[in-house]
Amino acid sequence: MSRETKAFVKGVKVSDRHGAGEWSAERMSSLILVPLTLWGLWSGFTLSGAGYDAALDWFRSPVNAVLLALTLLVSVWHMQMGLKVIVDDYIHKPGSRGALLGLIGLLCILIAAAGVFFIVRLALGSAPLPAGFGI
Repeated sequence: MSRETKAFVKGVKVSDRHGAGEWSAERMSSLILVPLTLWGLWSGFTLSGAGYDAALDWFRSPVNAVLLALTLLVSVWHMQMGLKVIVDDYIHKPGSRGALLGLIGLLCILIAAAGVFFIVRLALGSAPLPAGFGI
């Protein structure tokens, strides 16, 4: 960091390591989520009066399944980055910070894997009927 920059931010802790890259990645994921969220809202309104079979047909469409999986993955990535910023800003013990970041990473991987697994099951038509539906 230049001497002028250090003089400008007197007393403010500035990251020399990775702050700008993380900031850019968060903004990029936000921009990606805008059209995906609009698509999700449109799809939800379209399916609101439809029955169970229509919803399954919607999931079986490859375009819908891919867009839904993409929405899930980008959302989880965005969530992980946001939680990392919170931990970096408010948890000051290195051991606690590392443990929390590891737990957040594991949780995000589990959410993404489970979500993609169930999206694939629905897209392939192998998901069972939920309790209370059907006959």
